[in-house]
Amino acid sequence: MKTSNILLVLVFILGINDCHAKTITEFPPMSLYIGTDGDGFGAGSLPLGVQSPYGALRLGADTSNTLNIPIIFNHLGGYHYSDNHINIFSHTHMFGAGVQDYGEVGIMPTQITNTKQLEEMISKRNGYRSAFRHEREVVQPGYYQVYLDTHKINVELTATEQVGIHRYSYDNIKNKHHVILVDSSYTLQAGACNRSQINIDTTNYEITGLVFIEGSLSKRFGGLATYFVITFDHQWTDFGVWNDGKIIEKQNETDGCSSGAYIILPDEQEQITMYVGISFISIDQARTNLHMQTNMFQSFDSLRTIVQQKWLDELSRFEVSAEWDREAEIKFNSALVHSLSSPTQWDESNGVYLGFDGQIHTKPDYMQHVYTDLSIWDVFRTQIPFILFHDSQRANDIIHSIMINVEQGGDLPKWPLANGYTGCMIGSHADILISDLIMKKEHDQHLNLTQVTQALRKVANQNQVHDARFDPTAYIKYQYVPYDMDHDSAPLTLSYSYDDWAIGNVMNAAGLTDEAKEYYERSTWFEHVFDNKTKFFCPKNATGNFYCPENEIEFINPFDNRYVEGDAWHYRFFVPHKNPLEYDANKLNTFFQRGQPWTSTLLPNPYYWPGNEHNLFSVWQFNYANRSDLTQKYARWLLNHAYTVKPDGLPGNDDYGTMSAWYLFTSMGFYPLSGSSTYLIGSPAFDRIKITRKNTECVLLINVHNNSPTNIYVERVLLNGKILLTFPFLDHIDHLKCSNDNQSNIQLDFFMSPTPVLSYDK
Repeated sequence: MKTSNILLVLVFILGINDCHAKTITEFPPMSLYIGTDGDGFGAGSLPLGVQSPYGALRLGADTSNTLNIPIIFNHLGGYHYSDNHINIFSHTHMFGAGVQDYGEVGIMPTQITNTKQLEEMISKRNGYRSAFRHEREVVQPGYYQVYLDTHKINVELTATEQVGIHRYSYDNIKNKHHVILVDSSYTLQAGACNRSQINIDTTNYEITGLVFIEGSLSKRFGGLATYFVITFDHQWTDFGVWNDGKIIEKQNETDGCSSGAYIILPDEQEQITMYVGISFISIDQARTNLHMQTNMFQSFDSLRTIVQQKWLDELSRFEVSAEWDREAEIKFNSALVHSLSSPTQWDESNGVYLGFDGQIHTKPDYMQHVYTDLSIWDVFRTQIPFILFHDSQRANDIIHSIMINVEQGGDLPKWPLANGYTGCMIGSHADILISDLIMKKEHDQHLNLTQVTQALRKVANQNQVHDARFDPTAYIKYQYVPYDMDHDSAPLTLSYSYDDWAIGNVMNAAGLTDEAKEYYERSTWFEHVFDNKTKFFCPKNATGNFYCPENEIEFINPFDNRYVEGDAWHYRFFVPHKNPLEYDANKLNTFFQRGQPWTSTLLPNPYYWPGNEHNLFSVWQFNYANRSDLTQKYARWLLNHAYTVKPDGLPGNDDYGTMSAWYLFTSMGFYPLSGSSTYLIGSPAFDRIKITRKNTECVLLINVHNNSPTNIYVERVLLNGKILLTFPFLDHIDHLKCSNDNQSNIQLDFFMSPTPVLSYDK
């Protein structure tokens, strides 16, 4: 690793010239800037700030460039590494999604000479922003620090599940008053505020309020209210509100989507700690969250220690090492933090949460938490299978959360956000998540298979009110989605084929073997949109005519409206549950060879596109064609080229941990066929990997012998000292799950070679 890169990483991890650097907790090497940069389709869209593992409150800086020109696609998570101004610190964020929502309860400290200057600040959006420099940032799991150059204030942040804790240290400047602005109507997505209100309690020195937003997704289910309660460890001397660009001194309440409040601290008060509790239920619940999660307002340092210990407890279950590639360790640990950040814990203190029916519920005793913000089209492929792999209790809670959505909302969700259906993306891939849990025999006794099978039957055969498939009656009649009825004909048919295969798995596990056969038959309907002339999957109308691209340019047009977020090449191999290579095994190699020279992520790669979900499984499909060497070759190439330690080091939107989890699995040397108990073997990036599954004594130890940048091919694999006879496949139950006879360790040994191994002795 080059010295310049080491220094760059140290800057990323530690910051420079920071008076708090000496108190930094020891974490494994990482850079949480990864995924905060990139342009266009290459933007990672990750927020930068603080949260607890899986926490609902994601507190961080929303940033802008010098010209204050909003580039929306670069700011879906609020923060962009290329920016040099912090607009505000908001308390909720999407996590790497390709859409803007959340971004509420905006707070900014500043210094002013008089209220006229303050009025100038609040009279325009981002008028109170401040310049900042990365050299004055510290970024760690659960802790963020930055110096605001314009306002001369050091900001420190930490967060529990629903409480953001701020500590501001003001430079003492003559004739400057120390001020905190609470922009109650702020939303990251401009214009998303539907209504807001704020109240200043001058007796208890408390600020309360709410903002009701209608963001890109939340508006689809009628919007979302976020309530907040703010308190301080010191009293203020003056206060006021603003509305429509006008300051109203000593008024303690206001409302509207251009309003907020401010407090002025004593001039001698150079440091203050602020506690911000949020709730999606009520102001009273926000106050309860605030009291319970801060242990009645412990100090900033105490709470930071508690939060960071939660992170250390999670991270310490994973150990990787590669002396010849320290950057791989940084990428792994960073991806691990991002994976441990989502989905969103939805239940609040005392286990209460806002349901899909709009009512307040208490989580069942058998669940540790209720979860939401499940971008299922993305996370079913890698993120949730990765959680299941290392934390089966949490995976069970996620599936139980989906079934709670069904109970309260009536339908199986496609992309649940907060407490609502969004209808985002295609397919009914919750089918696959449920199948994944059941096929790996990790489901607990509380999963009601009768309820599950009823929900799966409904989504496959009836028009749901929410998140429905294409008309099931027509789909069953034609055995594909006709192009003249829906322009997503081919992608929908491919998706439903995979979904129905997963439903067949669940029906089979439930003992409904005849019904399972029906769904397995439906899982072959992808064949009906395969055009034997072009050897591609293409739209087909009700009379059987194909509408394939007509020339090579059309085949590689990623904006072709016949395909969802892709082109004909991107969907050529999207049959994970079957082997599409029987049609043309060489085409997959062409797919990767033509994709390799494409280095820009600004626009989609017209061939293999590492930054979007429908291609994530493609590299593993060589295993089905007895060309495991090509899986190993291209998987290792992608680890080194599509993923880097730079801020633009993700190939696209992280999508709630999807890209990060792809890296985690691939770097460990195996990858899940979601919906099954099967993993496919690749080329591990480390010499040693150790993973301790949560709430068990089960340890997976992977030793990789003779590994190096050139020794990328697998010569043989041993499982607990014996040749793995199922190579290049692993089974979750037979190979990676500790048995019930007190087995506490599983050991895999990979032996690597510089030359491809085209046949394996078994």
